[in-house]
Formats: sequence, structure tokens, C-alpha cells
Amino acid sequence: EGACGRRFEWQVPGLEEPYDHRYLFVEIGYNLKMTDVQAAIGLAQLDKLPDFVAARKHNFARLYEGLKPYEEFLILPTWSERADPSWFAFPITVRPGAPFTRRDLITWLEERNVETRLLFASNIIRQPGYRHIEHRTVGNLPNSDLVLRSTFFVGVYPGLDNARIAYMLETFADFVRPFVDS
Repeated sequence: EGACGRRFEWQVPGLEEPYDHRYLFVEIGYNLKMTDVQAAIGLAQLDKLPDFVAARKHNFARLYEGLKPYEEFLILPTWSERADPSWFAFPITVRPGAPFTRRDLITWLEERNVETRLLFASNIIRQPGYRHIEHRTVGNLPNSDLVLRSTFFVGVYPGLDNARIAYMLETFADFVRPFVDS
């Protein structure tokens, strides 16, 4: 629930349900420029890159196969046949009409020590910090709104071993089981 104990309870105009305050952007103008120290660390890590990529691909594949049985409720990631992605994370969207919400699922996961993150790349014009910026849209942006309301991701970082991935999948299965059996 975070330090304030109200992590998923923030009511935000323009958002249909309470939102995780860790992913509210109330001000614009963040400086995300890489520092020299970060660049030096990155250079030192380049030798490890092939192993990192292989581990990420392995972890992604395990999650993909393990969550595939729940596609009735979850939209899993897709990619081009010609692509060979090294995934940063495993994005998951709770399908419209599912018998649970993203909040229900991520609360379950987080309570069982499966870390989640919301996907920021969604309908940014709904974020408080961007609401008053002049902009134009073409249409209602339903897919962006779906991502904003229903998408999150779990990690595939190279330090996750098979036991941790298995635990993640068991935790998903425990959550979904009552909905499959009903």
C-alpha cells in the first residue's frame, strides 16, 4: 500500500477508478537525462549484455506460456514475426468484461510480493500534469484509455530465477482460479 497506506485510492478527475499515486504525473518537466555516472555504469555492463538479453527472453517466454491459459481474462503482448525483442518487462492488460479489475489483480500480486508497475505510455492527456496543456486528439482514443485503465507489467529482469518465475505464475493461477472454476 506504500508509505501513506492509500496507494490505490487516489481519485483523479478524468480517471474512472482510483489510481495508483506512484504513476500520477501532476507536474511536467522531469529531467530524465542520463548522468555521467549512469553512463559509466552502463558501459561497464555492456560485456554482460548477451547474458542479460538471454535471461530476459527466457523469463518472458516462461511468463508468456504460463499466462496463456488465462487469455480469456488477460491480453498478452504480441510482436512482429520479424522482431527479436529483448523485453524490458511483461505487459498485461485485463480484458474489458473480465470478472476482475486491474486493481484487484495487482493488489493480489503485490500482497504476495509480486511487484507490478503501471504502464505510463497510455493516454497521457488524462494525467493531472498534462490536463491543462493545449492539445488536440483525433477520436476518443479508446485503446489509450484501455491501457490507462487496464494495463500493468511485471518484471523479467535477468536476476529472476526459475523458482521466482514459477512463484509469479502460481500467484497468478491462485488469483484466476476462482474465476475459471465459476
